[in-house]
Amino acid sequence: MLHLIPAPKKLIEVAILLKKKSLTLMSELADSRLQIAIEKLPLSKDGIPLSITYGNQTGEGYTLTLTNEKAEIIGESAQGAFYGIQTLRQIFTHDEITELTISDTPDMGYRGFYHDTTRGKVPKVETLKMLIDQMAYYKLNSLQFYVEHSFDFKEYAGTKEKTGYFTAEEIKELDDYCYENFIEFIPSLSCFGHLFELLEQPEYKHLRELDTFEQEYMTWWERMAHHTIDPTNPESFELIKSLIDQYMPLFRSNKFNICCDETFDLQIGRHWNQNAGNLYIEFVKKLVAYLQSKGKTVMMWADILLHHPEVISELPADGVEYLNWWYEPEIHENDIELFEKMKKPQIVCPATWSWEGVVEWVEKEEGNICNMINAGYRHGAKGVLNTNWGDFGNPCTIELALYGMVLGGAKGWTVATEPTDEFKADVNHLLYENEKGYHYLRTLSDCQKDLRFTFVANAYSNTLFTKKRLFDAPSPKRVEEIRTICKNVMDELSNQTWKQDEFRKQMIISAEGIIVMDELLAKVADYSIERMSDTKAWLEKFSEDWLKKNKKSELDAVMDIFLTLDKTYSK
Repeated sequence: MLHLIPAPKKLIEVAILLKKKSLTLMSELADSRLQIAIEKLPLSKDGIPLSITYGNQTGEGYTLTLTNEKAEIIGESAQGAFYGIQTLRQIFTHDEITELTISDTPDMGYRGFYHDTTRGKVPKVETLKMLIDQMAYYKLNSLQFYVEHSFDFKEYAGTKEKTGYFTAEEIKELDDYCYENFIEFIPSLSCFGHLFELLEQPEYKHLRELDTFEQEYMTWWERMAHHTIDPTNPESFELIKSLIDQYMPLFRSNKFNICCDETFDLQIGRHWNQNAGNLYIEFVKKLVAYLQSKGKTVMMWADILLHHPEVISELPADGVEYLNWWYEPEIHENDIELFEKMKKPQIVCPATWSWEGVVEWVEKEEGNICNMINAGYRHGAKGVLNTNWGDFGNPCTIELALYGMVLGGAKGWTVATEPTDEFKADVNHLLYENEKGYHYLRTLSDCQKDLRFTFVANAYSNTLFTKKRLFDAPSPKRVEEIRTICKNVMDELSNQTWKQDEFRKQMIISAEGIIVMDELLAKVADYSIERMSDTKAWLEKFSEDWLKKNKKSELDAVMDIFLTLDKTYSK
C-alpha cells in the first residue's frame, strides 16, 4: 500500500516494480531551494534519471512520473516542483515501489500553522527548523508564531529574561529557513488584547483599560483574560506602533497579523458604559491604516467582529483577511457563512488541542479540524490556519502536537481527507514510522477526557489565591484506570525502538507525566491512594527535555505548579 500525505488528486499505479531505489538528477536547478530539497532524496550515480522542470505560474500543482526508465516532475511553478519532490521523498520510504503517475493540486491555497511561542515555551531555533521541515514535507505553506512578549522588544526590557524571548537574528534566520522551504513566515503580534506583561509594567500601567485590576488567579489565567490596552489614549497607538516597527522589518512577508482578539476588558474597564464595538473598531482602523500605509495586507482574528458584525463594513474593502476561529468539534457554520455573504476574505482556524495536557487531544482536534475545513471550503474560505496554542506554560511537546498539524495540512490540500483507518496508517508510516504510533497517541490522549493539565493549574492557583477556580478531579475508579493505562504504555514503549524514536521517548515522558498529574489531583481530592510516581524524578526528565529543545523561558513556573502541589498535598 502506498502511503502519501496529502492524498494526491490523481494517482495511477502500474504493476511493475522499480528495480532501483535511488535517483540521479540530470541537471542543476536554477532555484537553489529545489537543489537543497533534492538532497533529501536517495541519490546515486546509477539511479533512475530525474528531470525537474517548472513554469512561471503561481500555482502549486505538479505532475510526477516514475518508471524504471525515468523520473519526471513538472511543476506549475518552482513551488509546485518543490511539492513534487516532497511526494517523491514519501514514495521512496516504501520497501516496494511500482511505476506510477501523479497529477496533483491543492484545494485550498493557504495552508498554515500557528504556533504559540509565548505562553511558557520559547523554542530554540533548531526545534523550530524541525517543525518547518515537517510542514514542508506535508505541503503546508505558511507559519506564524503567537507573540505577546516573547521577542526582544525594548518595551519588555523588565520582563523578557523572566519569560524568554527571540532575538532579531533568530527571527531572520527562521525567515530564511521558511523561504528555503517555500513557507511564508508571517509576523503575528498581540496589538490590542493579551498585553498583560506589557501593561503590568509601572511605566505602562496607565494604559490599562481595566484600571482597577487586582490579580485573582495565577498569572497564566490573568494573561489570557487581561490586559486590553486603552483604545482612546493616543499613547496606546504609539506604543503598539513601536512594537510593530521593531518586529515587521524582520520578515519577507507582505502580511501582518495584528491579532486583536479577546479584548475582554472593553466590557469591564474604564469605558464599560460605552459601545464596545465602536471602541474596538476605531482602534483597529488605526492599526489597519498604519500597516496598509507600509504596504501590508492585514490579518486579524474575527471573534470580536462576530460579536459586533455591524462594524465590519467600516474596515477597508481590500487588504484585510479575517481569521475565523473556533475550537470545538461542534462548529458555528453561520459565522463562516457571514463573511462569505459580506464578501470578506477569510481563513478558517481550528486547533490541535494541545493546551489541555501533555499530549494533543486527538478526539477533539479530529472533529474540529475536519468540520472547520469542510465548512470553510463550502463557503469559499482562502484556506486554513491550524492553531497550536500553549496555555498554562505549554507543557505539551511539539512532537505530540504534530498529528493535528499533519491532519490540518492534509485536509487543506485535499479536503476529502478524513481521519480514517487508511489515513492513520499513512500517519504511522510517514510521521511516526511505527505501525502503532497513532494507537499510543490516542491511548494517552483519551486519558485527558477526565484529566487535564488545566485542572492541575487550577488546583495550583487555588493554593495561592482565595478566589477559586472550579475543576473536577477524576473519580477514584478513573484514577486507577488512568494509572494502569499509562503504566502499560510506558512498559510497552520502553521495550521498543522506533525509526523516529523521539516520538516514542516523548510518549514515555508524557505517560509518566499523566500519572503524576493523576495522582496529584487524587491527593487534592483527598483520595486515599499509594503513589506509584515520583514528582521530582519525573520533573528532572521533563526539564531536561524542555531545555534540550527550548530556551528556559518559563520552565521554573511550570515546575513550581507540580512542586507546590506535591508539597502541599503529599502529607
